[in-house]
Amino acid sequence: MNEKVIERTIKYTIPTPKELFESFRNEFSKTTLPDSWETSRPWTITILGIFDRIGHNFGYKPRKEYLALDRTWEIRHPDISVIVMALEHENQDPVVKILDDELQKLLDTKALLKVLIFYPEVPSMMTEAGYTYPEIQEKIESAKIKNPDEKYVIMSIIRTGDEIVISACLFDSDGKGEDLGDFRVKYSSKD
Repeated sequence: MNEKVIERTIKYTIPTPKELFESFRNEFSKTTLPDSWETSRPWTITILGIFDRIGHNFGYKPRKEYLALDRTWEIRHPDISVIVMALEHENQDPVVKILDDELQKLLDTKALLKVLIFYPEVPSMMTEAGYTYPEIQEKIESAKIKNPDEKYVIMSIIRTGDEIVISACLFDSDGKGEDLGDFRVKYSSKD
């Protein structure tokens, strides 16, 4: 019998945390930002839209509200199933509430990249004294079931005068942190 075989190869690019933050910087810098700093819904739409564009650029079809996560990028085939990126975005709650909601969702999810974006008063960064939000780092460290390949990208967006400062830190599954840097964008609000 003369069999014909058709094989398929599908290639996905899984960005490193640094590549993800750089992609976010590029997209954020060219995005028209909401007119009001004080109105949260337009910021949520803007940030999720940026991650949708980044996901498409890496070959994913971003999915909304899967497992109650704000966004996911997934690989789904009969022979492979993985969440590449899980995103939680919160622009109103203080850090204490983020720990038990958005961050907890990320801890409970099997994903390679876990991204938390929030709007604190102090940037998310590593300093000589440690991480500016040690309770986030401690929560990541406290997880009992860990995937050694998972990475947490914690991003903060703050407004300082006529600029927006976006900073990010990377944590591995054991809570070991690394600063990813920051960038600034000019911004004027109508409020």
